[in-house]
Amino acid sequence: MTVKAISLADKHAQFKEVWSPKRIATLDDYEIKLAKAHGHFDWHAHMEEDELFLVTRGILKIEIEDQDPIILGPGELCVIPKGVRHRPIAQTEKVHLMLIEKKGVVNTGDNPDSDLTQTIEDL
Repeated sequence: MTVKAISLADKHAQFKEVWSPKRIATLDDYEIKLAKAHGHFDWHAHMEEDELFLVTRGILKIEIEDQDPIILGPGELCVIPKGVRHRPIAQTEKVHLMLIEKKGVVNTGDNPDSDLTQTIEDL
């Protein structure tokens, strides 16, 4: 197996779709995904797993049920614990994210009827 460096900027440049995560690597039972954000995502929760958001470009607000929102800028991350309802909202025109989630996690969590549910593609 060949070990390679992965450029997040190069990978983000390979797609335009928003709220449509792309898998760039796996780490044991986890997937490393990139996404672009524009506007807002749907309210949802992941009942069985935590979710890590790392912003690499732009400003992302994450509304969290029963608490003040979190604002993330480039180089900042947060972990949303399992079962916590949340809604990411892009605060700038271009927001680039890295997500770390367990394999098989659907991006809309407990909201499977959302129009934003996407099939994960590999980059």
